[in-house]
Amino acid sequence: MSLRPVIGLVLLLALNSCTTLDASRKPFPIEKVVELCEAGTPPPLIIQRIRDSHTTYALRGADFAKLKAHGVPDPVLDYLQQSFVDDLVLQTRYSITGEIILGGCSWCYPQPVDVDKLESGFGVVAATPPGQYQIGRPMGTPDWLRYPQHPPSGASIAVSDIQQMSRDGVPEAQIIEKIKHAPLTGLIGAGGASTVRTQPTVGLRGSTLALLYEQGVAYSVLNALQEQFLAQFIGMASGP
Repeated sequence: MSLRPVIGLVLLLALNSCTTLDASRKPFPIEKVVELCEAGTPPPLIIQRIRDSHTTYALRGADFAKLKAHGVPDPVLDYLQQSFVDDLVLQTRYSITGEIILGGCSWCYPQPVDVDKLESGFGVVAATPPGQYQIGRPMGTPDWLRYPQHPPSGASIAVSDIQQMSRDGVPEAQIIEKIKHAPLTGLIGAGGASTVRTQPTVGLRGSTLALLYEQGVAYSVLNALQEQFLAQFIGMASGP
């Protein structure tokens, strides 16, 4: 009996299995997250839905304020931020150790997001194609994230300092320059150690970014804060 029909059948079954797997790993659109929130779905169920889809979102600082305006509750905002950072840390470690190469697997990276249009995903939102190597940047790092950081040239800065400068009417451009050139304090591992984790707990929560906007911190400043925070986090994950 010829083995060709058997081999052909095995290859066909394998192809069908891959197709099924690809379909099951399709990223969960940010629009659906908002729809669940607007429908009154409890936060734990929304978080589980996102977790089951293995989706993370490359959210800028202002995006959390915009999502809050769409009715996304604080626990979901915090999950979106923590899962995004967790993913970036893993991508950084992979790029250093070569332990895992994800290539062009679009769902394996944080999804680009346009919150104004409630759109997300590679091929939907303009972004560098997944898996395309950029010198000095871990794969999956969003285009808007400056990395490596500017060398620190000023005293460290805390979120409370940014709040105070905004209240005092310091120009946005001046606050942003301070953020770009100063190490941030109190934002990494600030979540406590009540839960055993393999990665650091994010101190700059999504709900904190949304609250800062309500307290008068501008979108552009929130974006700069998130960018510097993430760059500092990636630097920490990269090691000495």
